[in-house]
Amino acid sequence: MRCYDTHTLRGADRVLPTPFQVILDAHESRPELVCTGVLRHLPGKRLVCSGTRGGGEPVVAKIFLDPSGADRHYRRELQGIKALQEAGIATPELLFQGRLADGQAPVLLLREMHGFDNLSERLERCGQDRRMETLRPVVEAIAGLHAAGLKQRDIHPGNFLLSGSRVMIIDGDDIEKPGPAPLSHRESLSNLALFFAQFHPAFDALAPHLMAVYHACRHWPTPSDTSESIAIAIQRWRKWRLKRFLPKIQRSCTAFFVQKQWRRFMACDRAWYVPAHQALLDDPDAFIETGTVLKAGNSATVAKLSIDGREIVVKRYNIKSMAHAISRGLRPSRAMVSWENAHRLRFLGIRTPRPLAVIEERWGIRRKRAFFFMAHRPGITIDQALRGALDNPQAVNHYLDLLGDLLKQLAAALISHGDCKATNFLLSSQGLYLVDLDGMRAHRFKSAHRRAFRRDMDRLLCNWQDLPQVQCGLEARIKKALEEEV
Repeated sequence: MRCYDTHTLRGADRVLPTPFQVILDAHESRPELVCTGVLRHLPGKRLVCSGTRGGGEPVVAKIFLDPSGADRHYRRELQGIKALQEAGIATPELLFQGRLADGQAPVLLLREMHGFDNLSERLERCGQDRRMETLRPVVEAIAGLHAAGLKQRDIHPGNFLLSGSRVMIIDGDDIEKPGPAPLSHRESLSNLALFFAQFHPAFDALAPHLMAVYHACRHWPTPSDTSESIAIAIQRWRKWRLKRFLPKIQRSCTAFFVQKQWRRFMACDRAWYVPAHQALLDDPDAFIETGTVLKAGNSATVAKLSIDGREIVVKRYNIKSMAHAISRGLRPSRAMVSWENAHRLRFLGIRTPRPLAVIEERWGIRRKRAFFFMAHRPGITIDQALRGALDNPQAVNHYLDLLGDLLKQLAAALISHGDCKATNFLLSSQGLYLVDLDGMRAHRFKSAHRRAFRRDMDRLLCNWQDLPQVQCGLEARIKKALEEEV
């Protein structure tokens, strides 16, 4: 088995093969640590892995690698763990604090909590009707945290481990103690709103009920304006999070691999950037020629491909003429717009096929042709679904409800699509998906959004001019979507 020291770990790239061994300092009676799984790796900065130390004891190891900041982050993590322990808040047991045998990298060993999963994993498995039941003990734990004068700077679902209704709080580095007293109402509301903002807007309806749980834990009366104040705070934090997230899709980080060259720009979902897809990313034209062409237009070519046993869709945005090249050259390509908009929608919990990669052919800062890669989503258009169910009013209403819910989500996020043809709404077994995002816009002002959204809805209604009953039902849902716009 490979045995790594600090120098080797600092030089390791993002993919770190396991298992491997590290040796703890001489003061540890069981110095051998075998890492069997990488939980998080920030190359050259921090490594979190699961494994065992001498005797087979399961542990989680946090190894701090950054030469300039390792000691600072180590101390902050240790202080956070001890603050949780002193406050009587459940957190995994600290088993070791020290360094690797070479004396350079600080290390913390925590007991691995078998039988626990994090909140994100729990919510993925539970149905919509169990969300309140799942979140209640977490909010109670947050109330205990705040009552002890502690808060998490970047509070998120991954920092909560659950086993049944038992909750543990992890990540001491994120724990902050603003002062000796319990958190004030204002600080508590802001931190709790940041927590709620980690979830899709579909969860927002639970916030007032969870706030009542929180107030009961803190023995505070529930103000009459709680629903309004928490909704405003959630929206503010969600916009802040989205503003921080979107730049990441164009730079290398944990989630994305980005390659910038004079003649080419590529951004790719890191989980999809594997050797099996390399040939496609190097020469997408060759694969488009051998794939199933879904659309062969002057401005765009769309093809369905089968790669590594999975179907994907590639959309190539063509340059039609020299004038077109000049007009498009200094603007983000339509492929890049689609890439950003797809991530925006998925961040907001609005269904769209998973974006996989984007490629721009460039000459310096000038853009040329571009490619957008996304997962293939099998299904039928909303028009096909509605026309196929005309003899079943209940099914028609169900499909219109799905469409109305999607429009409501777009309106709430101040998003206009720009090309609301029925063919851009795909119905699959998982729900209704929005596609063709290169004309989509996120508006800053409600007035501008309402004008654009109204144009979208006029275009959408045109799809069923021959079906007045469908038009009437859709108009009612459009009106409701605009009324609930925030």
